[in-house]
Amino acid sequence: MNAKATSGETRAFVTTLKSARLGIVEAQYEVGLMFANGVGVTQSLEQAMHWIRQAAGKGLAVAQYLLATRYASGVAIEQDAHQAFAWYLKAADQGHSKAHFRLGKLHTVAHPEAALACFLKAAELGLAEAQLAVGQAFLNGIGVRSDDRQAAHWCQLSADQGLAAAQYALAELYATGRGVLKDLDAAMVWYRKAARQYLPAAKVAMEFLDANGVGRSNPPGRSRRKSGSAERRGDAHGWFEAAEHGDADSKYHMGLMCELGLGVSQDDQQAQDWYLLAAKQNDVRAQLALAKIIEREAVSAAIEWYSRAAEQGSAEAQFALGRLYSSGQGVQRDAFKGISCFFKAAERDDFRASLTLGHVFSGNLDHLAVASFKRAADQGVAEAQFFLAQRYASGQGVDKNLQSAFHWCRLAAEQGYAPAECALGSKYLEGRGVVMDLLQALTWFKRAADQGNVKAQWNLGSIYASGGDGVRKDLRKAFLWCQMAADGDFVAAQATLGVLFARIKNMEQAVLWWRKAAERGDPEAQYNLALMYSKGQGVELDMERAFHWFAEAANHGIPSAQCRLGLMYATGEAVALDLIEAHKWFIISGDGGFEAGRSNSVLSDAQLGSMQVAEAKRRAKEWTKRASHK
Repeated sequence: MNAKATSGETRAFVTTLKSARLGIVEAQYEVGLMFANGVGVTQSLEQAMHWIRQAAGKGLAVAQYLLATRYASGVAIEQDAHQAFAWYLKAADQGHSKAHFRLGKLHTVAHPEAALACFLKAAELGLAEAQLAVGQAFLNGIGVRSDDRQAAHWCQLSADQGLAAAQYALAELYATGRGVLKDLDAAMVWYRKAARQYLPAAKVAMEFLDANGVGRSNPPGRSRRKSGSAERRGDAHGWFEAAEHGDADSKYHMGLMCELGLGVSQDDQQAQDWYLLAAKQNDVRAQLALAKIIEREAVSAAIEWYSRAAEQGSAEAQFALGRLYSSGQGVQRDAFKGISCFFKAAERDDFRASLTLGHVFSGNLDHLAVASFKRAADQGVAEAQFFLAQRYASGQGVDKNLQSAFHWCRLAAEQGYAPAECALGSKYLEGRGVVMDLLQALTWFKRAADQGNVKAQWNLGSIYASGGDGVRKDLRKAFLWCQMAADGDFVAAQATLGVLFARIKNMEQAVLWWRKAAERGDPEAQYNLALMYSKGQGVELDMERAFHWFAEAANHGIPSAQCRLGLMYATGEAVALDLIEAHKWFIISGDGGFEAGRSNSVLSDAQLGSMQVAEAKRRAKEWTKRASHK
């Protein structure tokens, strides 16, 4: 085994390997991945390919696709283009979108019509990269007659999924009027989306459109670009000539080119020099760019330039000032001034400022927190939509409304925000604000779990452990998902993993995981661990430790633990005999709905004097009051 592997990884590997050897195809594929990545076992590419080939041979599409990529690249296996093509074809025949896409890539040069057919199949299955490829084929007339409207349609579908290259391509169509009505403002929107994903060409295109006044009003101290700016787009020599002749806008663009290395050599110092020249001529973008560059080394100078940009109405500059004053980073901390700057930025629709204000006001001025989250949520910010959903669900700062909570949570989840995906799964699971639907819950938990959300992984494991309502019970999947969450230090998953191991009679492993969860404060795990110590299952019999964990679980409100604790006080087992304390715990357990506790309370009451019963009731009332304030 891999010496560096965690005990959880090793157990997961052993469990999965057992399933793989029984011929379960999904387990064979997962074992292959474990060998490939050295998860729970010493890395072995040879063993990885053995198990992946086993799964591929049994028709598992994802394994066939992976095997094809290995034959295509020559990684862990001898490169073989014919085998790669054959396995891509097998996976594609089962509807694997990426396999269709790869086949299209293989056909691109020699058979463009066949390539397009493959791209179309993948695109219709929703693969964003394929949708862009289809759009480009229609745009350039490759393998099909040129059709700008079809090009725009497929680029739009891909762009809507967040693919930066597609967003840039769609922006270009709007900028030129190909396939859509020419709309420079729409082009600016899509360039901006692509630029946010760090696509340099989009950032430059956006800046050049902005230079012509597109997508903005004409702010103070700025003039629209003079004629000829569009012709200079991407022409470093043209921008240099204009910059040399005193054009502030061109100085800024020269700085941008130097910073990004577009058309000229990348040179941060040259960029800073050009930005400084433009900033002194009141170019807001240059002031912002310059402030960002110098902030790490000269905060006071950066604040000066942020302030000058803020005075010209820049929301981004106001946000930067708010960030610096609030944190006291390189400047005297001034929380009031920081909030004031955030307010000014939020009023200019800077969603980061609205989101920040929401967090600042949370717990103190909840109605303002809700208003701030709402402003950012209306701008489509997933994180803000999620926080707003939580406020509607709890009624904190706004009237409680489960339907509104569901609405905002779904909007955030549909943007791929993992915490919202997990929360939406819980809403479907519990029927909060929506009709209960276990399959929908499973779908949303899976989306969040695939992003590493440990709570979602635990929920998936729990669903597979019990099954129901169209979901088949699958103990192997229950183990795998709970193991992932448990290894991610999610306490509830550690407790559930203990239950799963107990189900297959592996009490040593059950105790191990219950102990982990118990030590982190999980009440059910504390109770189960106490039972193991009291019975000597998976661990040596130890009534003193059993008493300790029964007491922990009882104080966390577990009625069955409260009853067991009462019995130990009543018999003097591992603790001094105390009939009053015993009666106290029987009362608390019975009040918690535990029938045995209620019965023991009746018996105990008959054996005690009135003064003893009164004292027990006083203690029980005091404990209940204290517990309600925790």
